[in-house]
Amino acid sequence: MKSLSDVEFGELKAKNFELISIIEMLCEFCQKPLGAKSKFLRKIQISTKEDYNNFVSRAQIHDRVEIDIEKCKIYLYDHDFPGDIHPECIEKL
Repeated sequence: MKSLSDVEFGELKAKNFELISIIEMLCEFCQKPLGAKSKFLRKIQISTKEDYNNFVSRAQIHDRVEIDIEKCKIYLYDHDFPGDIHPECIEKL
């Protein structure tokens, strides 16, 4: 898997990708993951340089974007703080 910043247009050209949203729920205390929720969003095709540039522009709103070129999947990562704390973090309080 590669980060969006490590991928060039030529690697994505003429391919169909599944966009998958992954929300990582973080601990309020240590800010490390408690778990994650994933959801299929839609399929996209990157045919032209304009398609690629549009995707890169839109992807910047996410915390992290990773691309699996072999499986044709793009993972859009975001973080959420649901108000939960790890049990071991509670003990430290």
